[in-house]
Amino acid sequence: MLPFAYEWHWDPGHIIFFGLFYLALTVIGLGVTVAVLLTFWNVYSKEPMHHEEHDGEDPWAGYTYVHDKAARGEYA
Repeated sequence: MLPFAYEWHWDPGHIIFFGLFYLALTVIGLGVTVAVLLTFWNVYSKEPMHHEEHDGEDPWAGYTYVHDKAARGEYA
């Protein structure tokens, strides 16, 4: 329902409800727009996606699985 539609009434209930409704739609729309623009910026920029300081690191090196701990009797 829009203010120029026939059924619109300028009472506080319509103004508050639809004002907050359109505010929420605007915030969601701006968030999606910013996310899409930043995605295109990151994809098409000339900067490398991975930093050199993380090359060669194994992020799972110190991780032990639960079944390995159970087999050793450390975790039951």
